Amino acid sequence: MKQLSIVLILCLLTTISSKAQRNTPDELLTGLRISTNLVTLKEPDGGVSLALEYRYKKNWSVVMEGTWIFIDEKADYNIRGRYTPMAKGFRIRPEIRYYVPGRGQGYKLFFAQEISYKRVSYREEWIKSVMSDPNSGPDYEQISAYEKVKNIYGTAGKVGCQLFFDRSHKFMIEFYIGLGLKYRDVAFKDEVPPAGSYLEDNSSYLADVPKTGWNINVPMGIKVGYRF
Repeated sequence: MKQLSIVLILCLLTTISSKAQRNTPDELLTGLRISTNLVTLKEPDGGVSLALEYRYKKNWSVVMEGTWIFIDEKADYNIRGRYTPMAKGFRIRPEIRYYVPGRGQGYKLFFAQEISYKRVSYREEWIKSVMSDPNSGPDYEQISAYEKVKNIYGTAGKVGCQLFFDRSHKFMIEFYIGLGLKYRDVAFKDEVPPAGSYLEDNSSYLADVPKTGWNINVPMGIKVGYRF
């Protein structure tokens, strides 16, 4: 994700410094757009996204993006179990945008404010001791999967650019990056691991265990889409 942040920033700087098409007609800037965010395919909670943007003026628009989370990237967690993480859920991100006229009245650079809500259920592997006789030591250890649910509430300011491939302004590509805050609430869904259980000893996984609390929110996007 750090490399992606650098790429997005370079794209924005290139867009700002490039020569814009002068006096773009309003009818080529306003209207409805549909797009998908390619970055969501490789996020830790990965999935397919679909966004609708209604640009009611050449410098103002509203956006609603939804993501269906279902991609199970075990490699991201580096765990050996067959149970986890099996993430599934959804995310919604409404936002409002202001497009800057820029050089030549191109209206391609924008500033935006988004709010977001994400709900994801996933599994964690816990190791528990199994004892046939409470007065003796454990007979063996057993790996069991326990389902957790995380709810994430966030907001972020974003800067980005929207470009078109053709003169008729139908096919578009968009880049953005943002910064804000998010609050994560994590809890077991139903069954809780018994006392004395512990997470599978895997340092790279433990470093990514979601915990309740505040954190930095850095939304990023590379979108491709079509203007109706």
